[in-house]
Parts: sequence; C-alpha cells; structure tokens
Amino acid sequence: MTVPEPERLDDLLVDGFRQVSDILDERKSTLAADPVLAELADRVAAARDPESDEVKRALLHAVDSRELSGAAEAVQYFAHRFRWTWLREEVERRHLDSLTRVDHRLIRHYERMLEAFSPEWEDRDLFPSLNS
Repeated sequence: MTVPEPERLDDLLVDGFRQVSDILDERKSTLAADPVLAELADRVAAARDPESDEVKRALLHAVDSRELSGAAEAVQYFAHRFRWTWLREEVERRHLDSLTRVDHRLIRHYERMLEAFSPEWEDRDLFPSLNS
C-alpha cells in the first residue's frame, strides 16, 4: 500500500485563495469567505514553520496575482492575523514600485494590503474570525 504524499502547504494555500476568490465573486461577501481564510491561517499557524518558503511563495503569489480576484482580501487577512515583517516589506516594495510607475490601480491595491497590518485596521470587522 502506498501512502499518498501530503499536499504541499503552498499548493493548499493557493487552492484556498482560489476558493476565496470564487466565494467573493459569487457571493460578494467577506463574511462568506472568512471561514475559508480562518482555516487556511490555522493550517499555517499549526505548521512546523509558519514562515516557511512554501507559505511565503503562496502569499507572494497572491500579492502578485492577476488571476485571483480575492487576492487583496487573502493578503489582508494574513497581514492582519500574522503581521509578518517580510510580508509587509514585500508589499511596501511593490507599493513603492507602483508609485514610481504612477499605476493608480495598483497603488490602491497595495495600500489596502498595507492598511491591514495596523492593529486598528477598520476593515477587520469584515472578517469575524479576526475579532475572536
């Protein structure tokens, strides 16, 4: 009997981010996507190394994604819950680049992500699991 190889955490996260995007596209509700984000974040928190290369790869995929309509919400959730310095630095770098290129759409996209690093982030109420 062969034991199936465990799913890689980066694949699990990206698949979860796709699911979040589908929920947001269909239901237009972060409340509906919140349980999926909470479960993904719990998996990361329980990992041997929550800041592993796999986690970083998945989150940076979301930061840079043009395919994930819910990328900003996924990054916001993880930014607020974990407040990782590496993630903030990566988003800040992309934000600065968008300012240099005067790409107003991306400027606001990255600003939304950066706002989530604040303990007083106003939109955290859109994700009930962040308030428990």
